[in-house]
Amino acid sequence: MMQLQEIWAWFRSPIQFPGGISIEPLGVIELILLLVLLLWGARWLRRSTRILLSRRLDPALAYAISRIGYYVFLALGALIVLQTLGVNLSSLSILGGVVGVGLGFGLQNIFSNFASGLILLMERSIKVGDYIQIKENGPHGEVVHLGVRYTQVRSNDNVDYLIPNSQFVNGEVINWSLSDSTMRLHIPFRVPYGTDREALRELVIAAAKRSPHTLDVEGKKPGLWITAFGDAGYDCQMIVWVERDALMRPGGTQAEYHWLLADALERAGIEIPRPRQEISFAQPTAIQVEPNSRSSSST
Repeated sequence: MMQLQEIWAWFRSPIQFPGGISIEPLGVIELILLLVLLLWGARWLRRSTRILLSRRLDPALAYAISRIGYYVFLALGALIVLQTLGVNLSSLSILGGVVGVGLGFGLQNIFSNFASGLILLMERSIKVGDYIQIKENGPHGEVVHLGVRYTQVRSNDNVDYLIPNSQFVNGEVINWSLSDSTMRLHIPFRVPYGTDREALRELVIAAAKRSPHTLDVEGKKPGLWITAFGDAGYDCQMIVWVERDALMRPGGTQAEYHWLLADALERAGIEIPRPRQEISFAQPTAIQVEPNSRSSSST
């Protein structure tokens, strides 16, 4: 019985921390339980808010609001929990200053990514479901998650890229679906000189319309461009507009149009010219050597 009383007394004995903070071990247990409940409640609120808002708002906007509400709920809940346990929040200023200096040096990248994540959620320049590319030749794919520290981008090869949020704010990002869910594709090819250009235009447009991804509306119709006069023929481009489904798999979409175009050219008997080089060999010429003339001199 005495041991139980001693254990209980130890749980009720306050432990002093820097800054005049005293916490009982029992309060630490209560703090852990309350934080677990707080985390569970914040996740439940985020999930419920996203489901409710998705019925009336854009899914990306509903996701952004639910994430911001999640962070605000956690911050306010943590302050309320500490105040409920009797922690004097004003006494945390000294400890907070010491911790803040350490965080400023050691965790500045983490806080930079966190702030960048909040900027992305509020500006909505990058949203879940967007198809983006990092720089001109960088990785590209669909945004599947906007986290506190990083953004998860999934490529068409099912490869996940975890990109720090600060890279989206400070770096160059190509968002293929920011303001419009359509995109124009350029499929290059070459035909020999002398090809009937009007017939070629009709052939290319008919080949483009064989794909279900091709748009055929005012201002976004398939067409043919002649871009240059090459060494072996006309340098041409098939011009097609595609929607979001084809936009999110650009490699497969371009391969499909190349296939349709090659099939149409072969059926029409148009051979794609190859650069040719002519090499001529000059006939060797005989070199005439005049005999040395001998001069005689009389003495």
